[in-house]
Parts: sequence; C-alpha cells; structure tokens
Amino acid sequence: MSPMLLIPPIALLLISIVAIIYIVRADKKKRSQIKKNYNKYNKIFYQYERFFLTRAGIRRLYYRLSELSVYSKKELKAVTVKFYSLALGTFWGINAAGIFLFRDTFTFILFFLFAYMVKNILIEKQIDHIHFKLLKQLLASLSSIRQTYLRLGVIPDAIAEAEVGPLLKHAFEDIYLILTAVDGERRLEEFYAATPFKLLQTFSGVCYILNNAGDSTTANGSSNFIQAMGMMHSEVQLEVQKQILQKAKFGLLEYLPVVPLLAIKAIEAFFVSNIPGTSIIYNGPIGYISRVLIVVTAIIGYTTITKINSTMVISKDDRQTFMKKLLQYDTFSIFINDILPKKQKVINRKKNLLKRSMSMKDLRYLYTNKVVYTVVAFVLSIFFIFFAVELGKDFILDNIKEVSLVAGEKLSKEDILIRKQMDKVYMDTHPMMSASRTRAFVDGYLPLLPEFDKHAQVQRLQTKYQSYYNTYFKWWMLLISICVGLMAWHIPERILKMRIRLLKTESEEDVLQLQTIITILMNTSVDTMETLYWLQRQSRTHRNALIDAYHEYPSDPELALYRLKSKVTLPDFKRMVDKLLLTIHQISLADAFSDLISERAHVLRIREITQQTILKKKRSFVSPLALIPLGLTAFCYILLPLGILGIKEFMKALEMAGIQ
Repeated sequence: MSPMLLIPPIALLLISIVAIIYIVRADKKKRSQIKKNYNKYNKIFYQYERFFLTRAGIRRLYYRLSELSVYSKKELKAVTVKFYSLALGTFWGINAAGIFLFRDTFTFILFFLFAYMVKNILIEKQIDHIHFKLLKQLLASLSSIRQTYLRLGVIPDAIAEAEVGPLLKHAFEDIYLILTAVDGERRLEEFYAATPFKLLQTFSGVCYILNNAGDSTTANGSSNFIQAMGMMHSEVQLEVQKQILQKAKFGLLEYLPVVPLLAIKAIEAFFVSNIPGTSIIYNGPIGYISRVLIVVTAIIGYTTITKINSTMVISKDDRQTFMKKLLQYDTFSIFINDILPKKQKVINRKKNLLKRSMSMKDLRYLYTNKVVYTVVAFVLSIFFIFFAVELGKDFILDNIKEVSLVAGEKLSKEDILIRKQMDKVYMDTHPMMSASRTRAFVDGYLPLLPEFDKHAQVQRLQTKYQSYYNTYFKWWMLLISICVGLMAWHIPERILKMRIRLLKTESEEDVLQLQTIITILMNTSVDTMETLYWLQRQSRTHRNALIDAYHEYPSDPELALYRLKSKVTLPDFKRMVDKLLLTIHQISLADAFSDLISERAHVLRIREITQQTILKKKRSFVSPLALIPLGLTAFCYILLPLGILGIKEFMKALEMAGIQ
C-alpha cells in the first residue's frame, strides 16, 4: 500500500483526537464554570440566611420552590438567590421612588408597605411562571409516555425512555425508582411528602398501582394505562388552557392602578407652573388627603388584581409566624382568652367557618388576627389624620401666596422676607384683627402696594389666620379612626370566606384526581377498603374525611361511608360515595362506576365553560378596580383644584362688584 494512501485516514484520526480533546476540555471548563456559579450562589444564600432581616424570607422562598420538586439542591439555592435578589432589588427600588416622589412620612410608610407587598407578589409571580412551565412540560411528557408505552408495553421503561422536560427530569427519575425499587411503597410515600404538585402525585400513584397490579383492558378494549394517561392529559390541557386564557384576558391590566403614582408629580408640576394657586391646594390638607387616597387605592387595586390574576393555590398552613409568637406571651394569651365569645352559638358559628375554610387556625388564632388588624388599622388611621393636620398647619404657616387661578406678582427675596415677617406678627396676634385693622397692618408693612393688591393681602391674611387656627385634631376624627378599626375587626372572617370560595375550585380539581384513580382501580381486583386507602393517599382537600372513613370502614362499612358523605359538600363527591356504598355488598367497583368516563367528560366540559364564565366575571370586576386610581387622580388632582380656585375667583368677583 502506498504511504500516500495512509495520509487521509491518519489526518482524519488526528482531527478526531483533537476534536475529542477540545470537547472534553470545553465540557470540563463548562462544568468548572457551573461549579463556580453554584459556589457563588451558595455563599450568597448563606449570607442571606445569616442576616436576621433576610433569614425568614430566604428560607420561606427556598421551601416554596422545593415544594415544586423540579430542582436539585444546588439548582434550588441558585434559583432561590436569583428570585430573592430580584425581589429585594424591587423592594428597595420602590422605596427609593417613594422617597423621591413623596417627601412626607405617612406616604412613605404606605410606600414601604406597598414595596413589601410587591416583593411578595413578585416572588409569587416567579413561582406561578415555573408552575405554568411545569404544566406545559407535563402535557408534552404525558403524550411522550403514552407513545413510548404503546411501543414498549412496560411502564418503567416508558417513563425512562420518554422525552421529559428539564423541570420534570428530577421528579420522573424518582418515579422510575419508585417503580423499580424493592421499597417502592416507602419511596412513594416520601415522594408524596416532597411533591405537593397534585398532578404529579396522581401520575406517580397511577403508575405505581398499574405497575404492581399489571395493566388490563377496559370495557371498550383499550389499555387501562393508556386511558389514564389520556384522562390526565385532558386535565392538564384544561389547566394550561385556563392560564393562557387568563393571561390574554388580564394582559397588562394589573399595572394600570400604579400609573397614577408615577403621574402625580408630573401633574402637580404642570399645574403649579401654569396656575400658581394650585400649589396651595396640592400642599395643603386637601392635596395631602387626595394624594394618600390615590396611593391607597392604587395599592389596593394592584394587590387585589394580582391576587385574582394568580393561579390562587391555597396554602395548607394559612397562619403567620408573628401571630403565633404573639400567642406565646402569657399576658396576651390571657387577654385573648378573655375576649373569646362565650355563647355556644357564636362559638359554633366561628368554628364552622374555620372548618369549612379548611384553615389551620383555631378560635384563639382567629381572635388574635382580629385584635392585630383592629389595632393596626386604628393606629394607621390616627397617624394619617395626625400627619394630615400637622402638614396642613405647617404649609398654611409657611405659605405667602394667594389662592388664585392666575399668577400673582413676582416677588423678590426682599419681598418674600417682608411678607414672612408680616405673617408671623399677624399670626401671633390674638384675637384676629378686623378687616379695617388688617388693612392698616398691611399699610404698615407694604405702603407702596397698589390698592387692589392690598385688598388681596387683607383677604389672604384673614383666610390664613382662620385656616391655621381651625386646623387641629377634632373629636370626630377619633370617631373616624374607631370606625376604621371596627371595620378591620371583620377582615379575618372575610379572608376565611374568600378562602372558602377558592377552596371550591380546589375541591373540584381534587375530585377529578380521585376520579382518575377510581378509573384505574375499577379495572383491578381491589375492594372498597383498598379503594378508600388509595383515595386518601391521593386527595388533598378531602384527605382528612377519607382517612376517617378508611379507619372506620372495618368496624362498620356503611356507617363509615355515610359519615364521609355528610362531611363533604360537592355533589360530584357525594355521587362518588353513593357508588362506593353499592360496592359493599351488591356490585363490583367496575359496575358501580361504569358511567364514570362519560360523566367525567361531561364534568370537564362543564368546568371549561365555568372557567370562561369565571374569567369574564373576574375581568368585569377588576376593570373598574384598575380605573379607580386613574379616576381619583383626574378628579382630586385636576378637577378639584381647578374647581376650588374657580369658585374662589367667582366669589371674589362678586364681592368686588358689590353683589355680596
């Protein structure tokens, strides 16, 4: 063989070796960079955890993200640091904007509270975004598993070879181990505890049951596993569709209430430069009250709309650490015990509300909430009135301009100094001078002023005197604060009632998951008690009632199921219990639930229609809520100042004409 013929293969081999070395080095460099990034995020995470102001927040976010079960421990800390740093940056950015835009203490306190709410909302939005990506990846994964199972016919192999999104990779590896390990049931329990995402819980339970019992053929000749994947696919598809439709309906509507916060200073600057008299209104009590009213409605509008626009996952533990710590103090605990209702009728009503809302609060915690909300609302309202009065008095005392629609005379520094001295002497004189004495007083300080301007100064001084000494904390202002506190007393119960409404949707989704499990079990040899066992393991909303029924079943099956039926409110769940009652003595599980597939399809169609109706109602509710701050800005910052100045000018013209 000629040596020349060996050159191309040798060259190709050398190129391949060089390429392999380059790829290995690049991969090693990439892994080293990833390791450095993880180490950096680890250091930042521990710094946040060590600092007492950020410790609770970073831990809470870490546990919230860990509940999604989509990240490894290293990834979890990196994502937690990114989200928390973004939230903290937003928090301080809003506070800086509040200091720049509004220089008074009370409005800054409101902005501080707003910044804190936005920080939490931003974290919730990031979690919602991950949840939405998780749903889309689960939708694609279920289709891939279905196709892979049709080819392989083995559930663990189908899960191992299916195309799975990066967020689900970790969870699917756990499910594969559950199906192949000797201690699969223990691993399944651990998976349930570590993965609150209910669709993944249902999927893991379905795979485990059918992997142990073996796949079977349904009444229509299809595979039990394939049918279950199809049912889950329709559920996930409906949820994805709902969230896409919700985003389309709401759009940027939730940001509309905060637009006036950015426009207030621009409006103020424009009118003050063109109509100087408006500065007195903007900087006086009316302007202060208007500004606070706009800020409060903007905060309420934004937080309410973002809450309605979220996925609204109900937290299992709805208690707050601060409230629990308050109850640990003996004095406060004794006080709460003293104010608890004594009438059994009232106690039963409150406990029934807590039970229906599936809250982890008890009666003492509920009344702790009531006391804290009342005190906070009362104190904030007192602060608001106090600052409104004091700021108004300070502005009246310092103001030397006239309330007019047109610009007055341009004053030099010497003119301003003379008017301030004149005002100080006049304000310290008691009682107020009459009109004639005030005219003589003005002549003494401003002898060269034209007659028309002297008359205006007399009116200004008398108005300033009356306004200043009439601006003080009046007794009826305390009544307003008390009324605000009394309204806040009922807020905790309103929250529980809202939770009950949200819980209805959660309960409907829970029933759909239970129906999926029953469709799997009805084609196996399990009995009614085993069915209750699997239902209680899969359920979230009805878990406690199902656990009670499972433990009571061996002693008296019928009584256990009748008690279960009495504890639930959803008609679909009651019908499910009625069918379980038939399986005790008379018919099999398959016969009792033979119409479940068609009934479930009907339920899904009804839910789709209901979701669209609910979204329309939400949109019609939040639209005016988003426009209220804009309307208040237009009225309080444009129409009201111009109206007040116009009326004053009109009254002045009538007085000059001698009509009054």
